[in-house]
Order: sequence, then C-alpha cells, then structure tokens
Amino acid sequence: MIIGTWQLVDYVMEGEPDDGARPLGDHPLGRLIYGADGHMSVQYMAGDRPRLRSDNWRWATDAEKLEAVRTYGAYAGRYEWSGDRVIHQVEAAIYPNWIGAKLVRLAVVHGDRLILRAERTPGRPPTPILTWERIH
Repeated sequence: MIIGTWQLVDYVMEGEPDDGARPLGDHPLGRLIYGADGHMSVQYMAGDRPRLRSDNWRWATDAEKLEAVRTYGAYAGRYEWSGDRVIHQVEAAIYPNWIGAKLVRLAVVHGDRLILRAERTPGRPPTPILTWERIH
C-alpha cells in the first residue's frame, strides 16, 4: 500500500548519457504524500541548495532564481494505482507543461521503501529513479 507520507532517500538517473548521475546530489530532500482520498503531492530538491542573498525571493537575482528552480521539483493532483504502476494526474506543477499530464511511474514497494521509475520513452532523456522511505 502506498498511502502515507514518504521521504526521498535517493534520486538517480538510468540510461545514457547520464547513467548513474544524481541530479539532486548525494543527499536529496523531498516529501511524497499519497492520501486515501486519491490526492497526491510531491516536492523534491537538492539537499545542498545555496541560500538566496535575501530572505525575500522577489529580491533574488535572476541567476539565483534560475538555480533555485533547477534544483527543485514539485507537483500535485490525483493518483491512481494500477497493478505495478501509479499514475499521477497533474493539476499543479512547477513545470507548466506537466499541468494536465498523466505521469506514469513503475512502482515497487519493498517493506518501508517505495521505488518509482518513470516510464522509459525511446529517444528521450535518461529515466529518473526515485527511492522513498515511509515516514508515516
């Protein structure tokens, strides 16, 4: 069962040219929540993100804002469990192109670990694999 709250423990790429790369570093941070009501939310980021020079993001430089977005991902919506897959129906996202999309993730549960692997698309970039650990 995937209902609950999960923390991100690993984010690795599979496939050329980035096989084995960790785009969020060695200590990524994140939360994934699957509700019993069919709603989900996920946030993930590099664990070593530099702080902005100002406490107000509106005063950050364009370079700081770009780096902050490059090292962060988030979306929310509804989800559906279907055999060995979970389908995320995106309603809000940091990446506008995902809004309205159905993101299919191959899912494996091992005890308190959940491994989500994006469906591989021929001719597309390497596949992200995210490992989550149940915290609630």
